[in-house]
Amino acid sequence: MDFRRTRGRRRLIWLAALWGAVLLAGCSFRRPQLPTIPPQLAQLSAEFDEYLIAYRERYQIGPRPASDPLGVAEAYLRQYQPGPLPRVFQTTILYDRNGVKLAEIIDEGYRTWVPLNRISPHLLDAIIATEDATFYSNPGYDPRRVLGAMMQNAEAGEVVSGASTITMQLARNLFFTPRERFEQSMERKAFEALLAQDLTHLYTKGEILEMYLNLVHFGRQLYGVEAAANFYFGKSAAELTLAEATLLAGIPQKPADYDLFTNFNAVKQRQRVVLDLMVRHGFLKAPEADFVFAQSVKLNDNIERPPVLAPHFVQYVTAELNERLGDLDIRRAGMRVFTTLDIRMQELAQGIVREQVAKLQPQFNLSNAALVALKPGTAEVLAMVGSADFNNPEIDGQVNVAVRLRQPGSAIKPILYAIALDDNLISPATIIWDVPARYKLSDTDEYRPRNYDDQFHGPVTVRTALANSYNIPAVKLLDAVGVERMLAGARAMGIQSLTRDTDWYGLSLTLGGGEVTLLDLTTAYHTLANGGRYKAPQAILFTTGGPPGTDIAMDTGPGEQVIAPQSAYLVTHILSDNEARSLEFGSESMLKLSRPNAAKTGTTTDWRDNWTEGYTRYLVAGVWAGNSDGRPMRNASGITGAAPIWHTFMEAVLADPALLQMLGAPADPAAWEFVPPPDIVTAPIECPQGITCNETELFSRRWLARMGELGPQGDSVITANMRAVYVDRGNGQRAIGACSALEGEERRLLRMPFGLTRTLPEVAPELIVEARPGSRDPLAPPIPQRPVADSRALLDTLGTALNFDLDEERLRRIRQEQAEALSWGGRNRQALYLGPCDEAENVARFMYGDAVRRVVVAGATEQLAVEMEESQREADGRGVLAAAAPPPASGSSSYAPLGVAHDANCGGNMVLGQVVNAQGQPVAGVTITYSDPFGNIMQTATSGSPQGYGSFSFRIAVPDQAHTITITAAGGSAAASVPHLQGGPTDQGCHYVIWRGAD
Repeated sequence: MDFRRTRGRRRLIWLAALWGAVLLAGCSFRRPQLPTIPPQLAQLSAEFDEYLIAYRERYQIGPRPASDPLGVAEAYLRQYQPGPLPRVFQTTILYDRNGVKLAEIIDEGYRTWVPLNRISPHLLDAIIATEDATFYSNPGYDPRRVLGAMMQNAEAGEVVSGASTITMQLARNLFFTPRERFEQSMERKAFEALLAQDLTHLYTKGEILEMYLNLVHFGRQLYGVEAAANFYFGKSAAELTLAEATLLAGIPQKPADYDLFTNFNAVKQRQRVVLDLMVRHGFLKAPEADFVFAQSVKLNDNIERPPVLAPHFVQYVTAELNERLGDLDIRRAGMRVFTTLDIRMQELAQGIVREQVAKLQPQFNLSNAALVALKPGTAEVLAMVGSADFNNPEIDGQVNVAVRLRQPGSAIKPILYAIALDDNLISPATIIWDVPARYKLSDTDEYRPRNYDDQFHGPVTVRTALANSYNIPAVKLLDAVGVERMLAGARAMGIQSLTRDTDWYGLSLTLGGGEVTLLDLTTAYHTLANGGRYKAPQAILFTTGGPPGTDIAMDTGPGEQVIAPQSAYLVTHILSDNEARSLEFGSESMLKLSRPNAAKTGTTTDWRDNWTEGYTRYLVAGVWAGNSDGRPMRNASGITGAAPIWHTFMEAVLADPALLQMLGAPADPAAWEFVPPPDIVTAPIECPQGITCNETELFSRRWLARMGELGPQGDSVITANMRAVYVDRGNGQRAIGACSALEGEERRLLRMPFGLTRTLPEVAPELIVEARPGSRDPLAPPIPQRPVADSRALLDTLGTALNFDLDEERLRRIRQEQAEALSWGGRNRQALYLGPCDEAENVARFMYGDAVRRVVVAGATEQLAVEMEESQREADGRGVLAAAAPPPASGSSSYAPLGVAHDANCGGNMVLGQVVNAQGQPVAGVTITYSDPFGNIMQTATSGSPQGYGSFSFRIAVPDQAHTITITAAGGSAAASVPHLQGGPTDQGCHYVIWRGAD
């Protein structure tokens, strides 16, 4: 009912009189029983009854909705006010793990709810004297003030006086919408009085005062006395002096005008009014009031809100809390959030990222980087740098690249290898053939993976392939594992950002063809560091102070075992093998730390993304570097773009005793060694000529059980009685390899590649037959023992045995790989093992189809390697690989540049070269250093690979500017000067330097 329908001043006066009688009587909203009622008053009395009914229908404030004042206010506001949750917004504060404030997060304004006992008594007295002197005795309203105001309003024909008590003001804030609060009507004022009386019946005066003082507005987005005291005086409400309290008490009357920083004189005059009211109502003596008024107060020196520390991390935690708390808005929740971040490590990381990006930008056109650091075991986020400069719009600095999708390049390869090891498909000693491969994508398109160095390395071990990040072996491994299996394994290890359907991804997934976030990829590396246990990143230690039921505590569980500890350790051991990766990265690369560590780089083929991921026993860190807008960098790789940031950060942490103490890292260097889990066995191995490997290798017992009598290298190498195999395809009899038989020469040979195109079946140890001197090999392809009529029948039979569809495309790839392997074997004088001799005809038919006219199994294999070399020399050249590595040559004590050539046919911006000893023999392992006038320094070692033995290469750091590059060799007293872009043939930007030993 709207009292605006009660027209005329006379009727308003009668109604005011009636209301006054009700309020003075305090009769709980029953109209008074008057002996005689004039007709006009009788009509108004009926309207009054209707009005009471309307009030009861609209407001239901009892019984108490909560036991505490904050809960009461929240319940009423939810019922009567629109808006997000919680309705009583409070400032949320985030802290680092040591209690350092990171940020205050607000929505509508600043508020920290405090109980009455944490508010200065001076402020209580000042507020009561100013706003409601009869607060402790009135029924929620002051009857005489209300009657006088209503008669005054009736005479004026509008609301000109409010006479609001503290309880009425509280009722206005709780039950009226923002629009209704400013509505000037007798209806609203009457409702205030009725609500105030109900509140007084339900709550103590202390509870009402606490709600009022925490809801009242003090200007500048300051709500409640705690926020006001903190902003204006830099202290809590409990610490306010009488002078400070009387200044604050005057602000709520006109919060927009009474601002201590912009209108101090007006606030000071208002303080005089507050002090006079305190004297009038007996809170102070007049001399005391005069003394307080004369006092000076010290305002807060710094009213600027402190900057947000670790802004990207704050954004990340805020988003996580909002997701976990559902409809609750963290900006309004008043929580105290203690995070896992260590601000010392965070600021160290921020500084390093900023400095390194500035250093690398001129050389590589690199403008941004991100870094994430996790604590092994608990997965606590210790540092999160989302960009090089949060406040730089030119690099989209406020975008948190740590949680944005980017292509990971080869940094995702360890995940694939971990899955393959866990599936018992490979061991670190397994041979994968790094030879040309073609994968048909459509009738007109095919995929030809290439290595970063554009070379083919022949048969390489899993250790060598992963440590040196060869692409072709990784693609072949993914073809064996399957994209669906890799996706499932990667997601289980923590890469939740690979969200597309399996069909969307192809074999390039293992080279970074799927987009991931830095945080996800670093989490997957944490899974490796954590012994194969996945644990989601933990950003929150615990929370307090939020609404009931919102407290959060960190997950302290051990995590889920998603890959075997042995599989995780084997990947860790490979990634920590500095010698193994020196073929491509050199022995002193940025991946090497002063403590044992595992590390891997990643580079996208278009230079858009650089990555370095790695870990010690006590810290995991990942770095992305590039440009936020996706612009390609200038020839920047993971080792040159991201690795310097990663290396500098890791070494800085290792040099900081306080951070090491926080990590629980011991001082003893020996305690940093990675500890193998149970069932890891070190076994001696023997590598065929031309393959790089160690004298011993690590294996899981599960792998050894699978290999049985074949030995730990049984999937790649076999020792058996061998006989030579020759095939006539209409062009004469050609040697193609060897087969095992009951009689023959005992030889140790590489297997013909076949296994990685399928998942080899598990063979129980008791079923494995010794392959020496017997003719059966349990790991050979299950080709039927008897000759099959034609190749199609053979393929159908073989496909059924292998449990996959051996279609023409798969057959083509297998045959191509075998042809490349035979080519390598011929050029390196190495025969390859084809399988049992009684299957030789079918093996030949599988390799060459129905063109096979005759297969001959000979007795001797002594001349087989020579004959294969001669056969290959006569072949039409399916794929040419480098010869086997020469025997290790003795090095020299010093080297001098023999000459510098400029190769106009190089077609790239490279410095190439080779080191030979005094006898002209290539030498592996010689340290070579590159430097230029721009301050770029790179280091590598001459290759020990069969391809390019004794060679080295550098990408020119600044390819588009004329300058002179300096190349030095270990032990050399002279340097080679390489002019670049200075006229003549050097315009090609490709240079070749030869060093020769001096003795």
